[in-house]
Amino acid sequence: MTVKALIFDLGNVVIDIDFERIFKKWSYYSGVPVEKMQVAFQVDAAYEQHERGEIEGIEYHQHLEQTLEMKLSYEQFCEGWNEIMVAPINETVLLLESLRGRVPLYALSNANTLHKHYWEKTYPKELSHFEQVFVSSDMGSRKPEPAIYLQALEFIGIEPENIIFFDDLAVNVEAATALGLTAVQVHSPQDVKNCIAAHF
Repeated sequence: MTVKALIFDLGNVVIDIDFERIFKKWSYYSGVPVEKMQVAFQVDAAYEQHERGEIEGIEYHQHLEQTLEMKLSYEQFCEGWNEIMVAPINETVLLLESLRGRVPLYALSNANTLHKHYWEKTYPKELSHFEQVFVSSDMGSRKPEPAIYLQALEFIGIEPENIIFFDDLAVNVEAATALGLTAVQVHSPQDVKNCIAAHF
């Protein structure tokens, strides 16, 4: 194949994420045990609505106060929520730096507006390698729903068979493959490195 563009998920592909950090911070502020939060927290309808931009952070905060039976200020909720982002994955960022200018780079992430604003403020250098960062909360759709991929492909203007997509979740990789992209499930930075080495 002739690779004309690369699309990267952000979480666990470009930026290391850790849900445990969220629970620890919320537990510190609320007194609710981490173990109880782990059992109660779900990727439920409200979570998905938050990622599609259908509800804002304050509504999702209220939802979690009920489902996790915790009491937090909105500021404490936001602080804990943004704890999910640990640090950039340096090996992958270095690859992005080496590829910039050689092939168009894009990001496609399921994320809410709070996380988007946090990473824009915290990781501007790392995100600068992308020509566009597509975020589910801006697009009204989230992976693995076909609509979010199709919107991104329309913007990019390149046939899917000439694009490689990287994501850590099998369900998102399968959805991309069904639309004609070459998709790679990322378990570690080496998966990205091996794919890039095979094509460049």
